[in-house]
Amino acid sequence: MSIYLFLRQKNKKQFYHLINETLKTDSGQQYEITDRINAGGNAVVHRCLDSSTGEEYAIKFQLDHRDNRLKRFSQEQKLLQLLQNDHLITYHDHGTVNSEQVSGKNSKQTKLPFVVMELAEKTLFSQAKCKNFGSEIYFAQFRGLTKALATLHQHAIHRDIKPDNILISGERWLLSDYGLCAFLDDDKEQLTKLNEIVGPRLWMSPEANNRSIGKNDDIDKSSDVFQLAAVFWFVVNKTHPTGVLTKNEWQGPAKLFEPIFNALHYDKNIRPKDGEEFAKQIEDAIFS
Repeated sequence: MSIYLFLRQKNKKQFYHLINETLKTDSGQQYEITDRINAGGNAVVHRCLDSSTGEEYAIKFQLDHRDNRLKRFSQEQKLLQLLQNDHLITYHDHGTVNSEQVSGKNSKQTKLPFVVMELAEKTLFSQAKCKNFGSEIYFAQFRGLTKALATLHQHAIHRDIKPDNILISGERWLLSDYGLCAFLDDDKEQLTKLNEIVGPRLWMSPEANNRSIGKNDDIDKSSDVFQLAAVFWFVVNKTHPTGVLTKNEWQGPAKLFEPIFNALHYDKNIRPKDGEEFAKQIEDAIFS
């Protein structure tokens, strides 16, 4: 049997890919593709079963084959293989699969790259909208996520941190989706142009917003800190950290306000410079 892969709703799709329901990687692992989980602007995610173990995973297929999109997907795969932290999504396998790309009456044979990774049950956004997290829960998760960001910052800048890209697997909140990451040592052609919107529209750092209107600001590690702090503010207060923030709006423990407030500052020199510094400030506040 075949599986349809598409970026839009099926009745509105511009094109789709047909692949076999069962695929095999170069390493010999075989997977059964099942339900669709989600889709973004470039890729689609399905559930899959490892045929040899019965374990269930998420499998992400890159459907947009423009050169810069393929390079970003390759970078995401590389980071998944490279990074190890309890609060980062776990890599399992990768490969390519033969596909028939259909657009209208035309079709062509192509290959789709994919990556197999840990399956998470929910997004933080879906949970935070309808659930109040107590400090006993978010203290541990904030510590874990800041340390995960510190691990990622040894190699790359994330640039796309938002509640939808933080997944929940069991008791862990996981930083995921490395498709917009920029490697620190990448001196090759830049994938991002000035005026291009880089990052999550409602959660972008000031410098990312400035770039989108033509100001040549650098998006750096402190930009990731801003985005993660914005997520923390949302989790605690159930509001978006828009405009001039005050302590009167803070609904969480007083000791946690200052490190998150400073991390949301417009002036990046006031923010923690990276995940490691932010992790230390969060941990010091929690245990003060």
